[in-house]
Amino acid sequence: MIDLKKLSEEAEAKNTGKADRKSPFFDAYFKGYTQTDLKAENIDWVVFIGSTYILELDASKDFQRMANVLPDKDLVLSSVKKGILSVAQDETRHASYLYEALHRRLSPAEATTVIDQWRTRKVEALWAMVGNFIERNGETRNLVQDGAPTETMDEVQLTELEAA
Repeated sequence: MIDLKKLSEEAEAKNTGKADRKSPFFDAYFKGYTQTDLKAENIDWVVFIGSTYILELDASKDFQRMANVLPDKDLVLSSVKKGILSVAQDETRHASYLYEALHRRLSPAEATTVIDQWRTRKVEALWAMVGNFIERNGETRNLVQDGAPTETMDEVQLTELEAA
């Protein structure tokens, strides 16, 4: 079972600087920025727009790729494919809004520079994530605690477990 209280405590410790950072991706992506810098009331709009634009744009492409591997002939998978494509379109729209916002605030050359900087940060963040994965011999953070059911249970068993 996922211990939400423990996760909340870890997040609080991270925000107060009392814990090691857990995400090598976001550590690298936002290198040079503190948690305080990234809080809603403090964040620089160009940082917010540029960093989020890259993540939204890439997410749209990733969802598109996921959808494209699903067949159209299977009714269930076709429905899943349509849902994933809808998410991809949403991400594309988000990226478009952010791109426009960046160009309203900056000259075209400055906007391109910001986008290039966040693209570079994303590539470096992916390398940091892969490096961390290799260092841990392929192990990732486990959100599941001991005692959690590990096999698929039928509905009756799940209901009994929830009641307990």
